[in-house]
Amino acid sequence: TIGINEDGLEEFAEIMSANLPSEGEEVSGDEVCGELETDQGPMNIYSPLSGHVVEINEAVVENPDLILEDCYGDGWLVRIEADRPEDIERLARASSADDDDDDGDKE
Repeated sequence: TIGINEDGLEEFAEIMSANLPSEGEEVSGDEVCGELETDQGPMNIYSPLSGHVVEINEAVVENPDLILEDCYGDGWLVRIEADRPEDIERLARASSADDDDDDGDKE
C-alpha cells in the first residue's frame, strides 16, 4: 500500500484532487505514477517499487482531503503488487531504520 506520510504533507493546507494510476497499470520504481493538486501547486507521486497497480483508493479520488486527515489510514493512495518481492523487504528495512532514527533508539 502506497501513501504519503505526515512529513510529506505538512506544507499543504488543502488537496483539491488526486490523479492516480489506473488498476492494472504498470509502474516503475522511483518514477512518477500520479499527482496531487494542492494549495501549493502540483505534487508528483513516486512509486517506491516496480510492479502493477492492483487497487486505487476511490475514496481519496472523491475526497482528496482524506489524505491530509488520515494519511496512515483511509488516506492511502494505491496498492501495488511488486515485480520483485525483495523490493518489499528493502522498503520494510528502510522504514524500520527511519522509525529507529526518529525515536532516537539508534544512531
